[in-house]
Amino acid sequence: MQTPRRRGRDRTQVLRTSQENYQEFLQAIGVSHVEVDNQDMVTDIYQGAYYRIAKFMGPDVLTNTFMAGREAELEDLDGTTFTTTVNLDGGKIKIQFPKYVYTAEVSGDKLVEMNSIPGGITNRMVSKRLVE
Repeated sequence: MQTPRRRGRDRTQVLRTSQENYQEFLQAIGVSHVEVDNQDMVTDIYQGAYYRIAKFMGPDVLTNTFMAGREAELEDLDGTTFTTTVNLDGGKIKIQFPKYVYTAEVSGDKLVEMNSIPGGITNRMVSKRLVE
């Protein structure tokens, strides 16, 4: 696996260490093309005047850039684009995707991400910061 380069002190690059209900979540939202093992998943979060979340899933990369509290055009896992307002809620990034709610929080050397389908499946992913 080729690990993306890390630049800037406000970036956090993490490698997935555990996940719960991932395949069930993908199936529930109708995404079948994402088949990536934990060791091949890297999330890169840049925090500054704007935020950028990049997910490196094997050969595929999904990048969303936005400013908290402002409307942004984002891309979903299935490749569709949509417009939403990204919020910060108690230090967590909160994004309302068309079919689910995504939250992310950096805590120490870990990133905890949650994808919740209202009244349905919750996918929890925990990642550990990559050592430079």
